[in-house]
Amino acid sequence: MNALSLYLLADAATEANGGSPEFLEKYSATIMLLVMVVMGLSTLLVLVPRLLRARQQRLELQHIERLKCLELGQMPPHPDERSIAAGRTASLVPMVVMCAASAVTCFLAAYRPDQLFAVGVATWCVSGAVSLAAITGGVALMGRLAHLHAGIEEETDDEPEEEGQDNGRGGRIVG
Repeated sequence: MNALSLYLLADAATEANGGSPEFLEKYSATIMLLVMVVMGLSTLLVLVPRLLRARQQRLELQHIERLKCLELGQMPPHPDERSIAAGRTASLVPMVVMCAASAVTCFLAAYRPDQLFAVGVATWCVSGAVSLAAITGGVALMGRLAHLHAGIEEETDDEPEEEGQDNGRGGRIVG
């Protein structure tokens, strides 16, 4: 729904109530919450089937690719499920957190509590921190998994010292 349709809805509600603006003043928060819920549910009803269909098509293409590799006598590639899960987590957690923060903000605007600004700022600060942690953790995990997949080991500071070096206590390491 765009702003024009909301305006027309409000105008129709005012005319249906005999032209008094009290109806809109009294029920504006409820109407807005209802509109937001309808928009959210309609988005879910459209997106979820499309996402499921895209995943099914991707799985079918991977299956065909594996069959072709087997026919040619090659080893089929194995997808790294851990990296895929880390990427999904890094992208889905912020989306869900922002949707939850938006819902909290809608309810705050509808019920107008005394500490509206403070609760709103706290909600969005926590949402930002959780989103940042999820993105940072997911990217770090994907980087670590990429290193493991490539066979690169991390450098450590606990490397053994060579024979004949100073051990830092005035003596020499013999070994």
